[in-house]
Amino acid sequence: MTPNSFKHNFVGPLMAVAIAVVMAVLILMALGENPYILWEAFTHTFFTSFGLGYTLFYTTPLILTGLSVALCFHAGLFNIGAEGQLYLGAAGVIATSLLFPSLPSFLAIPLGIIFAMLAGAAWGAIAGVLKAKRGSHEVIVTILLNFIGITFVNYLILYPFKNTEVQNPETWPIGNNYFLIPLSQFFAHLGVDLFKTTPVNVTLFISLLAAVVCYLFLFFTSWGYEIRAVGQNPKAAKVSGISTMNITILVFMLSGALAGLVGVNEVMGFQHKLIEGFSPQYGFTGIAVALMARNHPLGIIITAFLFGAVHNSSREIEFLSDKVTKEIALVLEAILILFIAGQYYFLSLWDRFRKRDSHV
Repeated sequence: MTPNSFKHNFVGPLMAVAIAVVMAVLILMALGENPYILWEAFTHTFFTSFGLGYTLFYTTPLILTGLSVALCFHAGLFNIGAEGQLYLGAAGVIATSLLFPSLPSFLAIPLGIIFAMLAGAAWGAIAGVLKAKRGSHEVIVTILLNFIGITFVNYLILYPFKNTEVQNPETWPIGNNYFLIPLSQFFAHLGVDLFKTTPVNVTLFISLLAAVVCYLFLFFTSWGYEIRAVGQNPKAAKVSGISTMNITILVFMLSGALAGLVGVNEVMGFQHKLIEGFSPQYGFTGIAVALMARNHPLGIIITAFLFGAVHNSSREIEFLSDKVTKEIALVLEAILILFIAGQYYFLSLWDRFRKRDSHV
């Protein structure tokens, strides 16, 4: 490992985390709160079965949205539409359970997963087609599709899919035949007592498998080569016979399918129904996850775990302190994400200062 790669892979993230922690400590002190609760939240997040279970639960959707964003980045495209795509994926699961309520589990579960991926892929395809056929800017299109997709799913939650037996904005629950196994139950069969009363489920394994498949797909298949070729030099790729139009549509569909799997984690693995506003901005946080991992599918597993821990820690701080409101907890989380995502900027500043000192 070269000194430069060591700096970018280890020194940069550590520097960003250290600065973010200092900022969080200063905010807590300004509120009159003991900064020690940061350590309490840290130990609970990583070193208790309950805390680690929730961290892994939050890690799961961030792996999927990180992969969704990274796949487009490799093709030179910026997908900000994962948030809308994951909402459509969740609605796809609910639609499947309403259309096929009596299927046996061995058919219902795969069908729910497939419908979630298809719904996300279809929503992603809209951005892909507009980019490929009309030259529309994917950033603007995916932002607008987020608003449309989320509003459309909220309409489904409040009207055609609404559970009329409750006042809360939520859908009818899915049948038991669509439930995914919690990891606590999975480990219990192995005689291990882990993650009791936490929502982490086998979608975690699906997300890890998706990361491995994306890695193999991008770096060991002809399609992956074409995607990376288009991302690095679209004109040269087109001259060599690669259809940039088809690659653009394909990449957005695959990205949408990955984001749609977040709905599987939420509906089939946790809530067993669809609740309005269920996502704490998983799609947008996935952008930071992908950037920090430098769009490497396997690196996204690590960065998603870090961001999942940050999200869980902020919730834990809110629980531990009566002075830290939900809004302040979100500010602390945002500061951590901001500094972690901006690590390369800090490294460039550090290099600039070092070069200036060396010339003095």
